[in-house]
Amino acid sequence: MQFAVIAFFLFPIFYTAFAASTPVCTNGFTLINSKCLRLYTTPSSYSAAEESCRSVGATLVTIKSANDNQAITTIVGSTVSLVWMGLYCLDSDPSKCLWDDSTGSAGIYSNFASGFPLVEIGKCVYYSVQGALAGKWVSGDCDNDPRAYVCELPYTIAGEYIKFLFVKVLIDVSDNCTYNYNGFCYSVHSSAPFVQAQEICEQECGNLASINSEMENRYVSTLANPWTSSDWVYIGAMFPRSNAFAWIDGSVWSYNNIGPSISPSSGYCAVIGNSKTSNYGFWVDTGCSNAWPFVCKRPAGTQCPQNQPTVTVTPVPTNPSYCNSTLLLAPGVITSPNYPQNYDNNLFCSYQLTTLGSYKILLKFSGFITEPNHDIVKVYNGDSSDKPLLGSYSGNLGSFNVASTGNAMYVTFKSDWSNVYQGFSAKFFSYSGP
Repeated sequence: MQFAVIAFFLFPIFYTAFAASTPVCTNGFTLINSKCLRLYTTPSSYSAAEESCRSVGATLVTIKSANDNQAITTIVGSTVSLVWMGLYCLDSDPSKCLWDDSTGSAGIYSNFASGFPLVEIGKCVYYSVQGALAGKWVSGDCDNDPRAYVCELPYTIAGEYIKFLFVKVLIDVSDNCTYNYNGFCYSVHSSAPFVQAQEICEQECGNLASINSEMENRYVSTLANPWTSSDWVYIGAMFPRSNAFAWIDGSVWSYNNIGPSISPSSGYCAVIGNSKTSNYGFWVDTGCSNAWPFVCKRPAGTQCPQNQPTVTVTPVPTNPSYCNSTLLLAPGVITSPNYPQNYDNNLFCSYQLTTLGSYKILLKFSGFITEPNHDIVKVYNGDSSDKPLLGSYSGNLGSFNVASTGNAMYVTFKSDWSNVYQGFSAKFFSYSGP
């Protein structure tokens, strides 16, 4: 009898998991071939069509297989005969035609009509729905050939009301999510410092938003822009040291949209540009104590229990000196403890620097001031203090460089019992010079 009771309760559990993960489309899109598609019939230039798609976080449709190709005919039907697709050609070669969602070229799969692509006609591409060229791709003038167009979104997940069989109970597992995209629910909030923003996101069973693709970056940018007039919006990225990046939710750093002129500062957090005057869509570093609007992200399709316990967030340290740290791989930064504030008395720090086997290490001090002849930095040409000494440094030395002859460098810093100063900061790089 006990076995029968267990079996009785297993059924609704499995049924709940299945029902809550049903794929859906938002914004009036239709699910076809595991994609969310929507036809817009107003003839538009390529750029206007792309901007229209972008306004809902979408892109012009991409076609990566024969099934995707057939899906365009399905969504368009007999409504129009020609539609823009999200492909732009740099040359008359499918491998030089790039998808708008930044996933690569049409070199793997394409269905161009004979003689196309032909950039002399135009660098944009449209899809022919009817006639002799039905299903084929043709080159068109981006500005002077207005066409209808199809936008594409990834499908997402939504919860729903479920009535268990055999049990007269109606359980609401619906997800009241306004901004539902690609399996995640997003929300935008007013200004707070990074740590407090993360705590608010945790109350929603989420984290500050990680961004893992060009499409998601586009969606988050689109989401935040009409909600706030602020130039910047927090996302969940941190920069624990130069050239080191991390998402607060633990996501792999598989996509990067740091502004091309930005070199993130150690101990800073990330904001996304929210206006054309502030690197729109690009990521920029900011002090974690600054208050900005922010975007939270959580899995879609579930309800968040009330009064979620808050996990204490440890902010990125503002002075990650890496004193007595583990092995440090170039490129990176080392400093005296508390830099640019004064270091303490009676310190001993070691820094183990390394790079790939065929390279050397270049250590560039950008600031150096210690107690002369007493608080000393030593640099060794190898992986320990047993290796040859490259130099012993103290006093007010400003900027200078030290280079190893192999792929390892060992640095020590020792302060005595009296007098303290600002200390030092140094970047280290892989180096192939003499």
